[in-house]
Amino acid sequence: MPPKKKQKLERLEKLDKPTCLHTCNKTSFAKAFLPNDIYCQRLLDYIAIIHQLADHASHALKFYLLSSSAPVFPTVNQETIEAILYLLNKGESWQPKTGAKKALRESLLPYIQRYCNIVGFVHPNLQKEQQSVNYLTASMMTNLKVNVQEHFMMMLLRYINLRLDVKGQKQRLPLKSDARNAFFARLRYLKSIFLFDIVPESLDDLTAEESELLEEMWSFIPLSDQLLAYSVAVDPLAFFPAYCQLSSLYEQHGFRQFSAIPLRRSLIQSHVRIDTVILYSHVLCITRREAETVENVDLWLRVCNLQNKAFRSRHGMCFEGSITTDGTSVSVYLKHPEADKYGKRSGGKKSANTMEAEVKALYVEKNLPACRAAENVIVIDPNKRDILYCQDSNGTAFRYTANQRAMETGSRRFAKRREAMKKEAGVDLIESRIPSHKTMNLMDFTRYLLVRHHADSDRRKEFYSHPAHTRWKWHSFINRQRSESDLISNMRNKPHQGRKAGAPSLSATGSTASFSTSTRPHLFALAVPLALKKASKHDLIQDLGGDAKARLKKSTDCWVVPTLTVCSKPGRCATGIEIR
Repeated sequence: MPPKKKQKLERLEKLDKPTCLHTCNKTSFAKAFLPNDIYCQRLLDYIAIIHQLADHASHALKFYLLSSSAPVFPTVNQETIEAILYLLNKGESWQPKTGAKKALRESLLPYIQRYCNIVGFVHPNLQKEQQSVNYLTASMMTNLKVNVQEHFMMMLLRYINLRLDVKGQKQRLPLKSDARNAFFARLRYLKSIFLFDIVPESLDDLTAEESELLEEMWSFIPLSDQLLAYSVAVDPLAFFPAYCQLSSLYEQHGFRQFSAIPLRRSLIQSHVRIDTVILYSHVLCITRREAETVENVDLWLRVCNLQNKAFRSRHGMCFEGSITTDGTSVSVYLKHPEADKYGKRSGGKKSANTMEAEVKALYVEKNLPACRAAENVIVIDPNKRDILYCQDSNGTAFRYTANQRAMETGSRRFAKRREAMKKEAGVDLIESRIPSHKTMNLMDFTRYLLVRHHADSDRRKEFYSHPAHTRWKWHSFINRQRSESDLISNMRNKPHQGRKAGAPSLSATGSTASFSTSTRPHLFALAVPLALKKASKHDLIQDLGGDAKARLKKSTDCWVVPTLTVCSKPGRCATGIEIR
């Protein structure tokens, strides 16, 4: 890095910026918008088109990947998804100017045309669509990356267990027997070879089945000089082809399938981003020159009720022209004046080494000295029926159960109402005939597309356009916020001062656990489990002190939990966070 740029970054880091630069308020559609039928109808028509484009773009992407006859897996990046969205919107009439986009257009156009013919899709030909396409592209790219980051290692380890019939061996081998211990020791050894943790001098000790599995896995997993779990977290798109191949292997062996390529299948209207450019282009229907003659706030005053409390400034953050809506509820985004345009506080793009170092710093094995020095260590275990089960060194316990969450959010009540509506309208029978969308076979996926879009599709669209569905989503969100606010308040009342939370990583199985800590007395750290990997107690306590060992030895089986840290100030809930 040039010295001048480095000095500039150091100066920026020393600036005393507020800790919170962005926030979001929720309100109803009726309260947020003025009673203007023309503007409201234009807005509803626009978000319906965007929802339709997002639905078909995810399906068209999968159709393209399965249909491609190239010898190597097609490249999937931001430009690919952007080109698919433009082709779905305008078809052949999309004429890009740059050479790279022209080449993408020529390669993708035949596949998109075939897809449109199969599902009977008519191009909406939305004008001034660049801003909308940018938002959809970013959303789809995020879905792809997060899907690989969160599920690749879990599905890979599950595949090994299924191929080696680990569940059957556990049922056959007696508990605490030498044969059982030898089997799991062998399993750990094989996984370390399969995941490139170790490279043995010879593979002659492998059986024919193990050699076949080894050759199969090494054929599609990319090589890495780091632990596989770290590499997936740093560069998930590099493992996207391997993730798709893994899904195909599940299907070939008759295992329970999973969706390697996330699809937007819900017909219920989703939230769509509306900013100032989209507002004057698609709602006010004025030109850019006309919009630039007035202030942005004046444009929003024509459509929105800015006197509503959701638009009011708070803690230095104010409304700067960005909302999302599904026609029932509205999310109003507030931004601090010191926040830059893209919400980032760094001076430039991070290098691969910097990203790798940041990922490693999140994990517990890099924070063992802090854990040993802490006065109080909190162990967070999801348990069998608990979303969260927390216990500290003093034996203070706290539970947040799945049943409690279901009761507080009303998810079961809303699900029963929706199922009753489906049964009454006959939609449940229609949807029961739709094949699985998880298949990685082109013919089966084409059959899914045909049935989904031609079997009483109008009837299903009419059913899901009922306002009750978006209203239930809105009420569920309100209940989730109330439940999570109560959860944070209850946990804050527990005497967990000077706390450190987390669990050591388990590199032998390729899984890792995050480390979270509360360094300020006015902040509360909540660790939300994202995925579970069972670990032996020996692996978890080998680096802890004697007292911690004694306590953990008395406990039941432990789990290594990758976590997401969420911080909230006292008296305020963690807005927009869902615990699943």
